[in-house]
Amino acid sequence: MQKKLRLGVVGCGLAASKLHGTGYKELDEIELVACTDRERNFESRTVPVAAEFGARAYKNVDEMLTDDSIEAVDVCVKEPGHFEIARKALLAGKHVLCEKALTDNLDSARELESLARDKGLKFMVNYNYRYMATVVELKSRIDAGEFGDLAFLSICGHGYTFHHSIDLMRYLCGEVTAVQGTYILDGKPFLYPLGDWVYTAPHAKAAIFRFENGGLGTITGTDKVANDFPLMSLTYAGTKAQAAYPDLVGDMNHIGDEGSLFNRTFPLVLKDFAQSIFDDVTPPITARDGIRALELEDAISQSHRLNTTVAPYHLIDEE
Repeated sequence: MQKKLRLGVVGCGLAASKLHGTGYKELDEIELVACTDRERNFESRTVPVAAEFGARAYKNVDEMLTDDSIEAVDVCVKEPGHFEIARKALLAGKHVLCEKALTDNLDSARELESLARDKGLKFMVNYNYRYMATVVELKSRIDAGEFGDLAFLSICGHGYTFHHSIDLMRYLCGEVTAVQGTYILDGKPFLYPLGDWVYTAPHAKAAIFRFENGGLGTITGTDKVANDFPLMSLTYAGTKAQAAYPDLVGDMNHIGDEGSLFNRTFPLVLKDFAQSIFDDVTPPITARDGIRALELEDAISQSHRLNTTVAPYHLIDEE
């Protein structure tokens, strides 16, 4: 008989209802048993989402976490709320799947990693672009040695995908030894500022990475990409072969459509999360992966402020 992971979700907006919801409905491994959001959203959001998935509706996180039937929590709120919710879930003995970015500062991200380790709980970060069919194919070809040594990887796209791009850089190319970055604000505030970092810059943001293996990577992004234009393109160049993906993700108008490449990633993420708990193994995308992405985000901002090339924090800490 198929094991089921009894899951509670925090945040009943688009991410839970339309994206993660694909996995809630399809997977035999997942049973959504509880939902919550802000108390003011109880009638407008929590109750309808709970009814849609046959789950119990709770007025707040603290109330939901008293439910002993919940084994894990899916954190589907915006970044500023990640730390408090994930921390409460871990302290309540629940495994955690957390939306990216992990938190809005490095200290809180490291605290979550340490707490999960001390409690013996699984912690996975939802960098779902790794599960895109095109990325899975590319990763397989890289690991098989088809491309030879890395020359460069270049990613261009919408500013909203920039943080996913940072994670893909590490996933496909390995650890980073140096970062140079800059951004242009265009007189407008950041859409998602992470502390002092720029999650996405209104006009443009760019970064160059040097990898331990000697290759280079570049990311460029802008929030001004049209809704019907591909959100992300990627080129991978090695010493033996090259590959170009002009439309890695889809466009903004259709990214969340049922059956889209993007939408199809969420059941895969949730299944791997559940399986890591059933098998008591490390999740494929860990809290440490979330921390590494934030360290690179921080290095980009440092480079912009100092107008120089900088090393990511973890390299400095390990010296």
